[in-house]
Amino acid sequence: MIEHVSYAEVPKIIILEYPYCNTETSHKVKFVVNGEEVLLSLRGIIYHGDNHFTSRVFSYEGKVWFHNGITTKNKCIEDGQLDDKSNNDLRYYQDQELVLAVYSQL
Repeated sequence: MIEHVSYAEVPKIIILEYPYCNTETSHKVKFVVNGEEVLLSLRGIIYHGDNHFTSRVFSYEGKVWFHNGITTKNKCIEDGQLDDKSNNDLRYYQDQELVLAVYSQL
């Protein structure tokens, strides 16, 4: 699905909600301003399933970190590289579904 949205200026951060819809996220969101592209990179995803939320955080270097307050407590565990994960791979984590994605400018 492609939806065109207009802004007066490119936001530094954008949060997209995926309320139980069959939609893939992407690694980047592109804005075109005066003919120049401005990219916002994926920085985090929140998943939901079985009445519980978990998350993945993506570093500037492309590392993926996973957090689950029940199992990892106050720590994040390394979960590979973002470049190795397809948009479809990011839709689910175990039995949980993507519900929110955070993008920011570098």
